[in-house]
Amino acid sequence: MSEDTSKNRKHLSSRLLRSGSWVAIGNITGQLLRLLSNLIMTRLLVPEMFGVMALAQVFNYVVVLISDIGLSQSIIQSKRGEDEVFLNTAWTLQAIKGCITCVIVSVIGLVVFWAGRTGLISEHSAFSEPILPLIIVVMSLPLFISGFTSTNVILANRKLSLGRLTVLDLSTQFLGLVIMIVWAYFYRNIWALVAGVLISNVVRTVLTHVVFPNGFKNRFAWDKTAIKEIVHFGKWLFISSFFTAFYMQGDRLLLGGFETAEVVGIYIVAFLLMSSVRDFFSKFCDQIYFPALSEVYREDRPKTMETYYAIRKNTDAIAIFMAGALFVSGQAIVEFLYSSPYFDAGWMLQIMALNLLFVSPLISRVLLLAIGISRYSAELRVLQTILLIIFFPILYSMFGIRGAIWSLVVVSFFSVVFDYIYRARNGLLILWKEFRMYPVFILGWCAGFVGEKLIRMLPFGI
Repeated sequence: MSEDTSKNRKHLSSRLLRSGSWVAIGNITGQLLRLLSNLIMTRLLVPEMFGVMALAQVFNYVVVLISDIGLSQSIIQSKRGEDEVFLNTAWTLQAIKGCITCVIVSVIGLVVFWAGRTGLISEHSAFSEPILPLIIVVMSLPLFISGFTSTNVILANRKLSLGRLTVLDLSTQFLGLVIMIVWAYFYRNIWALVAGVLISNVVRTVLTHVVFPNGFKNRFAWDKTAIKEIVHFGKWLFISSFFTAFYMQGDRLLLGGFETAEVVGIYIVAFLLMSSVRDFFSKFCDQIYFPALSEVYREDRPKTMETYYAIRKNTDAIAIFMAGALFVSGQAIVEFLYSSPYFDAGWMLQIMALNLLFVSPLISRVLLLAIGISRYSAELRVLQTILLIIFFPILYSMFGIRGAIWSLVVVSFFSVVFDYIYRARNGLLILWKEFRMYPVFILGWCAGFVGEKLIRMLPFGI
């Protein structure tokens, strides 16, 4: 090993440790703020309001993803990722996308309004809520605003310099929390949720152009070479994002058609608790693992798989442990944290927790993206979307909402099977390392059992 290679590895390791610490701090603090917000707001607002807001945000999420061409991934992965013309062109494309998505979501709101007025939507469906179309239209505004977010955010990810970005995200999240609580305390209506999202989004977008002292100053530009590179790299990411939109939000779209806004609202509580753990891994994948694996692959290619499985060992252990713990204690946790209208979220959380047994595709996605195989994400999302469309309605018709939630676990299981087959074909699979951490589930189950008993012993709830 050359002296330069050794220095580069040590430098990367130190940056990974520093950046990983910031991501951990940001995620833990962010999830605590999210939980605090959820606990307070569920005591100020009824479940139906959370159901309506969740459905409105589904359309934002879907439209954003189906229009995604991998701008941030292109900047992180490209050799031109710090070139002025390349960055300004990417920013211009981002702004155009923000305008288009805002218009599309607004049109969707009008279509929902028309469908409700003409009787195309069942009166028992969550989509029949009278205020939903207006909320959808207003919630399109953050899409327009965030289109002007500075590329300094992406550059911070590329360079693994996440301290200032973490503080920015937490500050605006806290601002949104304060706005929601104050508004809900005085007015007790759904606009508290809308105001928190909208105002915090405006403040964050402005600050991305201000808080980076040596940051890049974006302006409109149009470079055909840059566009060609972005489109070429992002074509598979576009397909992936298209199906990711329907896979990640399909449960809420389908459930909204089958159940009332109240049931959707309770489901969202369970989903938020489970996703707080899963999002922790997603953040690490996007902000730490992808830039790190990309750099290793560019500068020390033979070490790529060693780095990948070093990452997997730690993440698998944490995820599998949490799966066991939440599977046992989910009901007790919900009953301790929430009031009685939300208690059904407990058994939902217990089932959802089993999805944490199958996190390998999250990290495999960034591994294959780092080495230039972007079609993996697209093919995985196509499979997951098809499976969800098949299993969700079938299991719902057989077992009700309980069966619908189990369908998410079934989809996650088949996703891992696909992941193994795909990586094996590309010489990226060491099978015994895929299963080495599953015994940790027993430890998680034991911890959950003890935790449940302790929670049940408490004479009070929050």
